[in-house]
Amino acid sequence: MGIRANDDVYLSYLPLAHILELMAEFGFLSMGCTLCYADPKTLTATGAYPIGALEQYSPTCMAGVPKIWDAIKKGIEAKFAAGSAVQQMLVKTAFAWRKFAISKGFDTPLFKAIIFKKLAAAVGGKMRIGISGGGPLNSEVQEFVRTAFGFKFFQGYGLTETCAGLTIQDTADLRFGIAGHPTACSEVKLESTPDVKDKAGLPYLSTDTKDVEGNAVFGRGEVLVKGPHITKGYYMMEEETKKVYRPDGFFLSGDIGQFMSDGSIRVVDRKKNLVKLKSGEYIALENMEMTYGNSPFVDAIAGGICCYGDGDMDRPIALMQLTEGAAMKWAKDNNVSGDFESVKKSGDLQKAVLESMVIEGKKGGLSHLEKLKAVAFCATPWTPENGCLTAANKLQRRAVVAMFEKDFEEAREKGIFK
Repeated sequence: MGIRANDDVYLSYLPLAHILELMAEFGFLSMGCTLCYADPKTLTATGAYPIGALEQYSPTCMAGVPKIWDAIKKGIEAKFAAGSAVQQMLVKTAFAWRKFAISKGFDTPLFKAIIFKKLAAAVGGKMRIGISGGGPLNSEVQEFVRTAFGFKFFQGYGLTETCAGLTIQDTADLRFGIAGHPTACSEVKLESTPDVKDKAGLPYLSTDTKDVEGNAVFGRGEVLVKGPHITKGYYMMEEETKKVYRPDGFFLSGDIGQFMSDGSIRVVDRKKNLVKLKSGEYIALENMEMTYGNSPFVDAIAGGICCYGDGDMDRPIALMQLTEGAAMKWAKDNNVSGDFESVKKSGDLQKAVLESMVIEGKKGGLSHLEKLKAVAFCATPWTPENGCLTAANKLQRRAVVAMFEKDFEEAREKGIFK
């Protein structure tokens, strides 16, 4: 990645319980870089006073999970929305031109000086490398961060069981949704999963030569990996260890991937996160959350969105954190009076949110079975302290459902056809 020991400053906000953070800190410490520490809620000025940790420390490098990058994106977009029509048009034009320039290996010096320099200041003004891990990164978020801030922004793929780094995207690779090439110590293969099917209803097979989008691939299936970095098993959990650690040394990741034409890996599904509806068809909850999380109504900082479905339901539903700014803007545009709490009770707002989800679902290529039938707005933010998020800000689905049981049951009823 071209780390410069004397100049680089790394900003850490994830707990060391997160394998991505642990490995990143080991790496940067070994190269003599400066490390700064922050809290997820105080990274930006929206959660800290007078400035956020990004502005205070002006880091050059940062590793983060998708939810944080999404929160940064939405914070910038909220500032755009508050500007005049002329300002918004200028920003949209600048974004369009810079996207095009970056795709060709260039930049836009004029727009960089008058617009993007100000945006870069929101992340400290010196950021040159950003990496996302811990979950799939939405292509819209990756494109926005690259365009708005102008630094190299890529993603990697790994698990705690693989000591983080399993694959990493080349910094010059501008494609979206690519997890990158396997690291030098990793031996990776794909194993057919005939019981798990793609959006076209076709099984993931290691003999596949095309994916569901028509791209050339060298097989699809569950990602299996072995190497010196693979852990030996789960402590004092012999039966669980036997399920995913094979005698031949391969670890079963539970993720469905495909080898692209250049040998890089794209993770496209997850075996362990598929839920079967009453119809017998599967839906992918994590992918739905990543897609629907792009809606301006979803407050990523307060926890985001939690999708749910089970074998007794015909369609999925969701519990979500509602963005106050987006809700109040909708209320103003639709002549709905009252404060945020009263606006949240509006049935018309629920319809507007579901319409927004339909738009995001189409953009994200979700199937008709993954269309949300109902949403419920949660009154309390999801945090690691109340158990709704892990220490690394990953969603704890069961805890969210249990904490908001009444809202959940009301929404779930709407997901059952009678």
